[in-house]
Amino acid sequence: MALQACYLAPVFELDAELWAVFSTSKTAYAFVAVLGALWGSFGNVCIYRMPPSEEFPKGRSVVAPGSHCFACGANVRWYDNVPLLSFLWLRGSCRDCKASFSPRYLLVEGAAAMLFVAAYHYIVAIAFTASSPEEQLLRFAVLATFFWLLLIITFIDFDHQLILDKLTYPFIPIFYALGLLLPNSSPTAGLVGIAVGYGVVRVISDGYWLLTHREGMGYGDGKLLAIIGALYGWQAVLVSLFLGSILGALISIVLLLLRRENSTSDSENGKPDLGRVAVPFGPFLALGAIIYVFAESELRLVLAPLW
Repeated sequence: MALQACYLAPVFELDAELWAVFSTSKTAYAFVAVLGALWGSFGNVCIYRMPPSEEFPKGRSVVAPGSHCFACGANVRWYDNVPLLSFLWLRGSCRDCKASFSPRYLLVEGAAAMLFVAAYHYIVAIAFTASSPEEQLLRFAVLATFFWLLLIITFIDFDHQLILDKLTYPFIPIFYALGLLLPNSSPTAGLVGIAVGYGVVRVISDGYWLLTHREGMGYGDGKLLAIIGALYGWQAVLVSLFLGSILGALISIVLLLLRRENSTSDSENGKPDLGRVAVPFGPFLALGAIIYVFAESELRLVLAPLW
């Protein structure tokens, strides 16, 4: 047995050496970018079909029917369904009826590709360079899935101001389980993160309603934070909430200023009627979570006593 272990050891060392060379090669990064674009293409389907509508109150299936033109109903040919490239060579229009497609498709696919590459580079070249190939691939798979979900939630929230239960409810336990697969994970950290993520939003939302009788943060934001907490713990929840609040406030101020310039003066007091600016909070929480992932080690140093 000892002889067999000694014989196999060089093989595993060679595999690790090969992975060390390949993992940082242009081929590896290109493969990850293509993988991200493919998942971004599927993300476009989810963004378009999953939200409820008058015709489909529960949303539509993301599997059937296949990809087709929204205007003429013609099926998209397989060679016209290549992420990023198809939009460019078709000039953003249907091959059959020439109806224009939204640049959103190109944006989501490109964003997914960049997020996958960023996640891969962070895992193999920055944060976990000393880890085994198996651990690096596992961490990349979990992080890429996390980013992909945040991307879908972001664009659905932008369009409909909804964070869908059909996304949050399944992925809370999924990311808790995935977190347990990672080395040095704690079974209680994810549970505390889920409780803090949903609980803090519930307290803020209910408190705001009692004080103003108006809706503030939605419970969907709490479920999104619960997903973040399930994977990264309560620290990620608080950082994401803090950063999301700052980013959301800045965007709201910009929108208010733009509305003020374009608003008409009130006839009684001569002041512009600014009204209220409804800004979906989910995208900013998602951005805060992404910042947390890449800055976690620095945050641990700065906030060491709190950690």
